[in-house]
Amino acid sequence: MTSRRARVCGVLAAVAAGGMLAPVAAQPNAPIYLQYDGFIPNADGSKTLAFGYDNLNHVDVTIPAGPENQFTPGPADRQQPLTFLAGRHRFACVMVVPAGVDGQLQWQVKYAGRTASTTQKILDPLYQLELGSQRTVLAGLDVASAPPLTCANKSPIVAIRTGFDRRAAAAAQGLGLSGDQPEAPEPSTKGTAGAPVPLNATVSDDHLPRGGSVSSTWKKVSGPGDVTFGDASSARTTATFSAPGDYELELDASDGQRSSEATLKVTVAPAA
Repeated sequence: MTSRRARVCGVLAAVAAGGMLAPVAAQPNAPIYLQYDGFIPNADGSKTLAFGYDNLNHVDVTIPAGPENQFTPGPADRQQPLTFLAGRHRFACVMVVPAGVDGQLQWQVKYAGRTASTTQKILDPLYQLELGSQRTVLAGLDVASAPPLTCANKSPIVAIRTGFDRRAAAAAQGLGLSGDQPEAPEPSTKGTAGAPVPLNATVSDDHLPRGGSVSSTWKKVSGPGDVTFGDASSARTTATFSAPGDYELELDASDGQRSSEATLKVTVAPAA
């Protein structure tokens, strides 16, 4: 009892003297699973492949390219993700393979004492993606100019939501929708002059080029008055209109190499 009391008193004395007890951070040790999402046959005979992963840890995990994070057969580094975000992420690596490739290509990751690999049967007809997933994979991808057998840098995906938009929500999460889903209409909303109008958008990216960052900017395309944005560099912000009328706003996003945009129509009524 005396020894325990002495230890407690010593800790309290250290805190009182300005010392701090450093928290012990547990090393994330849950597995990371890889998945082959499927392929798309292209008109020129090439194929577009899509790979994803599921990080069961509650934090992001970084694994450098090399023996612990590689494609086989080589080259091991094909611009695949180095940072595995927590949760499941489909279509994290999208690559174009030329016609005639035998299909012997696997992504392999070793982490927390476990090895995960994608299937060897990448061209099995059972893995051909349905139309909805094809749209998601091809969004922002230039098949003709994509470097072969390398995870391609796709343009950021910009989705503007007004209410619940199932297709926009799916695109933001890298999910596909079945082919019988109609195309989403151009987003539009309403507001009142002088009152902030919420702008709800998402910008998702494939984290390529490595070391880059994604920037986004709202701007006015047309309309009778001035538009003041709460934060023009934030996808989710507000817009205040100086005069009633019909406006068109645009959200631009760039990863430093590729860019994309989406528009929003706003009908502004006169102030009460």
